[in-house]
Amino acid sequence: MKNRLQIKSALVVLLSVIGILKLNAQCSYIPATTSATDTISYTFSGGSFQSYGCAPIDPTYWLSGNGITVTINYVNPQDFPKFRVWGMNNDDSAMVTVNGNYYPLNAATASYSAKVVCGISPGPDGIIFANGKIVGANNNQIGNYSYSDVQLNTTNVNTIVVTGISGAGWGFAGSTVYCPYVSGVTEEENSKVSVYPNPASDLLMIEAENNNINTLLIYDVLGNICLEKAFTKKALINVSAFKQGIYFYVLRGNKETFKYGKFLRQ
Repeated sequence: MKNRLQIKSALVVLLSVIGILKLNAQCSYIPATTSATDTISYTFSGGSFQSYGCAPIDPTYWLSGNGITVTINYVNPQDFPKFRVWGMNNDDSAMVTVNGNYYPLNAATASYSAKVVCGISPGPDGIIFANGKIVGANNNQIGNYSYSDVQLNTTNVNTIVVTGISGAGWGFAGSTVYCPYVSGVTEEENSKVSVYPNPASDLLMIEAENNNINTLLIYDVLGNICLEKAFTKKALINVSAFKQGIYFYVLRGNKETFKYGKFLRQ
Protein backbone atom coordinates (compact mmCIF):
# COMPACT_ATOMS: atom_id res chain seq x y z
CA MET A 1 0.00 0.00 0.00
CA LYS A 2 2.81 2.38 0.92
CA ASN A 3 4.52 1.78 -2.42
CA ARG A 4 1.28 2.42 -4.28
CA LEU A 5 0.81 5.71 -2.46
CA GLN A 6 4.38 6.72 -3.27
CA ILE A 7 3.88 5.87 -6.94
CA LYS A 8 0.60 7.78 -7.01
CA SER A 9 2.23 10.81 -5.39
CA ALA A 10 5.07 10.65 -7.89
CA LEU A 11 2.59 10.51 -10.78
CA VAL A 12 0.70 13.52 -9.43
CA VAL A 13 3.95 15.50 -9.21
CA LEU A 14 4.97 14.38 -12.70
CA LEU A 15 1.61 15.33 -14.21
CA SER A 16 1.80 18.71 -12.48
CA VAL A 17 5.25 19.33 -13.94
CA ILE A 18 4.06 18.25 -17.40
CA GLY A 19 1.10 20.64 -17.07
CA ILE A 20 3.43 23.49 -16.15
CA LEU A 21 5.73 22.68 -19.06
CA LYS A 22 2.81 22.63 -21.47
CA LEU A 23 1.57 25.96 -20.14
CA ASN A 24 5.02 27.47 -20.54
CA ALA A 25 5.08 26.13 -24.11
CA GLN A 26 2.16 28.40 -24.89
CA CYS A 27 3.43 31.25 -27.07
CA SER A 28 6.81 29.81 -28.06
CA TYR A 29 9.31 32.35 -29.41
CA ILE A 30 11.67 31.02 -32.10
CA PRO A 31 14.59 33.35 -33.03
CA ALA A 32 15.49 34.01 -36.65
CA THR A 33 18.88 32.41 -36.01
CA THR A 34 17.25 29.04 -35.31
CA SER A 35 17.79 26.42 -37.98
CA ALA A 36 14.81 24.42 -39.27
CA THR A 37 12.82 22.81 -36.44
CA ASP A 38 9.75 20.62 -36.19
CA THR A 39 7.67 23.79 -35.80
CA ILE A 40 9.11 26.49 -38.03
CA SER A 41 11.83 27.36 -40.53
CA TYR A 42 13.01 30.63 -42.07
CA THR A 43 14.06 31.53 -45.61
CA PHE A 44 16.07 34.73 -46.09
CA SER A 45 16.76 36.69 -49.28
CA GLY A 46 18.89 39.78 -49.84
CA GLY A 47 19.89 40.80 -46.32
CA SER A 48 22.29 39.66 -43.61
CA PHE A 49 22.42 39.11 -39.85
CA GLN A 50 23.62 42.11 -37.84
CA SER A 51 24.03 43.00 -34.16
CA TYR A 52 23.26 46.53 -32.97
CA GLY A 53 23.42 46.30 -29.20
CA CYS A 54 20.13 44.69 -28.15
CA ALA A 55 21.32 41.59 -26.31
CA PRO A 56 17.92 39.83 -25.90
CA ILE A 57 17.43 39.55 -29.68
CA ASP A 58 20.86 40.04 -31.34
CA PRO A 59 21.65 39.21 -34.05
CA THR A 60 18.64 40.09 -36.20
CA TYR A 61 18.19 39.73 -39.95
CA TRP A 62 18.71 43.21 -41.39
CA LEU A 63 16.34 44.46 -44.11
CA SER A 64 17.06 47.74 -45.89
CA GLY A 65 15.61 49.37 -48.98
CA ASN A 66 13.16 47.54 -51.18
CA GLY A 67 12.83 43.83 -51.88
CA ILE A 68 14.67 42.07 -49.03
CA THR A 69 12.48 39.32 -47.63
CA VAL A 70 12.02 36.92 -44.74
CA THR A 71 9.74 33.93 -45.24
CA ILE A 72 8.34 32.16 -42.17
CA ASN A 73 7.40 28.57 -42.95
CA TYR A 74 5.21 26.73 -40.43
CA VAL A 75 5.28 22.94 -40.32
CA ASN A 76 1.67 22.96 -39.10
CA PRO A 77 -0.83 25.74 -39.89
CA GLN A 78 -0.82 28.42 -37.21
CA ASP A 79 -3.59 30.60 -35.79
CA PHE A 80 -2.76 34.18 -34.81
CA PRO A 81 1.03 33.97 -35.36
CA LYS A 82 3.43 36.71 -34.29
CA PHE A 83 6.74 38.00 -35.60
CA ARG A 84 9.19 40.41 -33.98
CA VAL A 85 10.68 43.56 -35.55
CA TRP A 86 13.49 45.74 -34.22
CA GLY A 87 14.73 49.29 -34.76
CA MET A 88 12.25 50.61 -37.34
CA ASN A 89 12.23 54.38 -37.91
CA ASN A 90 9.56 56.25 -39.84
CA ASP A 91 11.49 55.93 -43.11
CA ASP A 92 11.42 52.13 -42.68
CA SER A 93 8.38 50.22 -43.90
CA ALA A 94 7.46 46.62 -44.62
CA MET A 95 4.56 44.71 -46.13
CA VAL A 96 3.23 41.26 -45.28
CA THR A 97 1.80 38.42 -47.34
CA VAL A 98 0.03 35.43 -45.82
CA ASN A 99 -0.23 32.13 -47.71
CA GLY A 100 0.82 33.96 -50.86
CA ASN A 101 -1.73 36.80 -50.58
CA TYR A 102 -1.13 40.43 -49.63
CA TYR A 103 -2.23 41.00 -46.03
CA PRO A 104 -2.93 44.67 -45.25
CA LEU A 105 -2.15 45.61 -41.66
CA ASN A 106 -4.61 47.70 -39.67
CA ALA A 107 -6.39 47.67 -36.31
CA ALA A 108 -8.83 44.98 -37.47
CA THR A 109 -6.35 42.60 -39.11
CA ALA A 110 -3.39 42.78 -36.72
CA SER A 111 -2.00 44.24 -33.52
CA TYR A 112 1.41 45.19 -32.16
CA SER A 113 2.71 44.77 -28.64
CA ALA A 114 4.12 47.38 -26.29
CA LYS A 115 7.72 48.03 -27.26
CA VAL A 116 10.69 46.67 -25.34
CA VAL A 117 13.42 49.32 -25.19
CA CYS A 118 17.12 48.48 -25.64
CA GLY A 119 18.39 52.07 -25.79
CA ILE A 120 16.93 55.41 -26.87
CA SER A 121 13.31 55.20 -27.97
CA PRO A 122 11.08 58.11 -26.89
CA GLY A 123 7.34 57.93 -27.22
CA PRO A 124 4.74 55.26 -26.49
CA ASP A 125 5.13 53.07 -29.61
CA GLY A 126 8.00 51.59 -31.55
CA ILE A 127 5.94 50.86 -34.66
CA ILE A 128 2.55 51.75 -36.16
CA PHE A 129 0.39 50.53 -39.04
CA ALA A 130 0.05 52.95 -41.95
CA ASN A 131 -1.40 52.32 -45.42
CA GLY A 132 -1.48 48.59 -44.74
CA LYS A 133 2.21 48.42 -43.81
CA ILE A 134 4.44 48.35 -40.71
CA VAL A 135 6.19 51.69 -40.20
CA GLY A 136 8.53 52.93 -37.48
CA ALA A 137 7.04 55.43 -35.04
CA ASN A 138 10.11 57.68 -34.58
CA ASN A 139 12.27 59.55 -37.06
CA ASN A 140 15.99 58.94 -37.54
CA GLN A 141 16.97 61.93 -35.41
CA ILE A 142 15.00 60.65 -32.40
CA GLY A 143 15.86 56.98 -32.93
CA ASN A 144 14.06 53.76 -32.07
CA TYR A 145 16.15 51.23 -30.18
CA SER A 146 13.22 48.98 -29.36
CA TYR A 147 11.44 45.88 -30.60
CA SER A 148 7.76 44.89 -30.84
CA ASP A 149 5.73 41.85 -31.81
CA VAL A 150 3.24 42.05 -34.67
CA GLN A 151 0.36 39.57 -34.28
CA LEU A 152 -1.90 38.69 -37.21
CA ASN A 153 -5.60 38.27 -36.59
CA THR A 154 -6.00 35.33 -38.93
CA THR A 155 -5.97 31.54 -38.80
CA ASN A 156 -4.65 28.56 -40.77
CA VAL A 157 -1.39 30.31 -41.69
CA ASN A 158 1.21 28.22 -43.53
CA THR A 159 3.61 30.97 -44.61
CA ILE A 160 4.26 34.62 -43.86
CA VAL A 161 6.52 36.73 -46.08
CA VAL A 162 7.79 40.01 -44.63
CA THR A 163 9.21 42.30 -47.31
CA GLY A 164 11.19 45.48 -46.72
CA ILE A 165 9.76 48.36 -48.77
CA SER A 166 11.84 51.37 -47.80
CA GLY A 167 14.31 52.78 -45.29
CA ALA A 168 17.89 52.59 -44.10
CA GLY A 169 17.33 49.30 -42.32
CA TRP A 170 15.66 47.39 -39.49
CA GLY A 171 15.86 43.93 -37.98
CA PHE A 172 13.66 40.84 -38.15
CA ALA A 173 14.17 38.98 -34.86
CA GLY A 174 11.94 35.89 -34.98
CA SER A 175 8.43 34.49 -34.73
CA THR A 176 6.11 33.34 -31.96
CA VAL A 177 3.63 30.48 -32.31
CA TYR A 178 0.74 28.92 -30.36
CA CYS A 179 -0.74 32.20 -29.12
CA PRO A 180 -4.43 33.08 -28.64
CA TYR A 181 -5.25 36.43 -30.21
CA VAL A 182 -5.50 38.96 -27.39
CA SER A 183 -5.41 42.30 -29.17
CA GLY A 184 -7.22 45.21 -27.58
CA VAL A 185 -8.03 43.39 -24.35
CA THR A 186 -10.09 45.63 -22.12
CA GLU A 187 -10.54 45.43 -18.37
CA GLU A 188 -13.67 47.55 -18.16
CA GLU A 189 -16.24 46.88 -15.46
CA ASN A 190 -18.73 45.71 -18.08
CA SER A 191 -16.22 43.07 -19.24
CA LYS A 192 -16.28 41.05 -16.02
CA VAL A 193 -16.26 37.32 -16.64
CA SER A 194 -17.18 34.43 -14.35
CA VAL A 195 -15.88 30.93 -15.13
CA TYR A 196 -17.04 28.09 -12.88
CA PRO A 197 -16.47 25.50 -11.66
CA ASN A 198 -12.76 25.80 -12.23
CA PRO A 199 -11.37 23.11 -12.34
CA ALA A 200 -14.22 21.44 -14.27
CA SER A 201 -14.82 17.81 -15.15
CA ASP A 202 -18.04 17.90 -17.16
CA LEU A 203 -19.94 21.21 -17.38
CA LEU A 204 -18.32 24.65 -17.40
CA MET A 205 -20.26 27.92 -17.19
CA ILE A 206 -18.82 31.10 -18.71
CA GLU A 207 -20.69 34.35 -18.04
CA ALA A 208 -19.85 37.88 -19.21
CA GLU A 209 -21.68 41.16 -18.69
CA ASN A 210 -20.43 42.89 -21.84
CA ASN A 211 -23.13 43.08 -24.54
CA ASN A 212 -20.52 43.52 -27.29
CA ILE A 213 -19.12 40.00 -26.89
CA ASN A 214 -20.47 37.65 -29.53
CA THR A 215 -17.94 34.81 -29.90
CA LEU A 216 -16.36 32.30 -27.53
CA LEU A 217 -13.24 30.37 -28.48
CA ILE A 218 -11.45 27.69 -26.45
CA TYR A 219 -7.84 26.67 -27.20
CA ASP A 220 -5.65 23.90 -25.89
CA VAL A 221 -2.05 24.55 -24.81
CA LEU A 222 -0.81 23.87 -28.37
CA GLY A 223 -2.97 26.64 -29.78
CA ASN A 224 -5.55 24.32 -31.39
CA ILE A 225 -9.12 25.57 -31.42
CA CYS A 226 -11.22 23.12 -29.42
CA LEU A 227 -14.46 25.09 -29.57
CA GLU A 228 -15.83 28.15 -31.35
CA LYS A 229 -19.42 29.24 -30.85
CA ALA A 230 -21.71 32.23 -30.70
CA PHE A 231 -21.86 33.85 -27.28
CA THR A 232 -24.54 36.01 -25.66
CA LYS A 233 -23.79 36.80 -22.00
CA LYS A 234 -23.34 33.16 -20.95
CA ALA A 235 -22.60 29.68 -22.25
CA LEU A 236 -22.73 26.26 -20.65
CA ILE A 237 -19.96 24.12 -22.14
CA ASN A 238 -19.68 20.36 -21.90
CA VAL A 239 -15.94 19.72 -21.44
CA SER A 240 -16.23 16.04 -20.54
CA ALA A 241 -14.76 15.06 -23.93
CA PHE A 242 -11.75 17.35 -23.46
CA LYS A 243 -8.51 15.73 -22.37
CA GLN A 244 -7.34 16.63 -18.88
CA GLY A 245 -5.17 19.73 -18.81
CA ILE A 246 -5.12 23.51 -19.13
CA TYR A 247 -7.33 25.33 -21.67
CA PHE A 248 -7.66 28.98 -22.66
CA TYR A 249 -10.88 30.84 -23.38
CA VAL A 250 -11.13 33.98 -25.52
CA LEU A 251 -14.22 36.21 -25.64
CA ARG A 252 -14.39 38.41 -28.70
CA GLY A 253 -16.54 41.05 -30.32
CA ASN A 254 -16.55 42.10 -33.95
CA LYS A 255 -13.18 43.87 -33.85
CA GLU A 256 -11.50 43.18 -30.54
CA THR A 257 -10.92 40.73 -27.75
CA PHE A 258 -12.63 41.70 -24.53
CA LYS A 259 -11.42 39.02 -22.16
CA TYR A 260 -9.31 35.90 -21.99
CA GLY A 261 -8.20 33.48 -19.32
CA LYS A 262 -7.69 29.81 -18.56
CA PHE A 263 -9.40 26.89 -16.86
CA LEU A 264 -8.41 23.39 -15.87
CA ARG A 265 -10.15 20.27 -17.16
CA GLN A 266 -9.62 17.71 -14.39
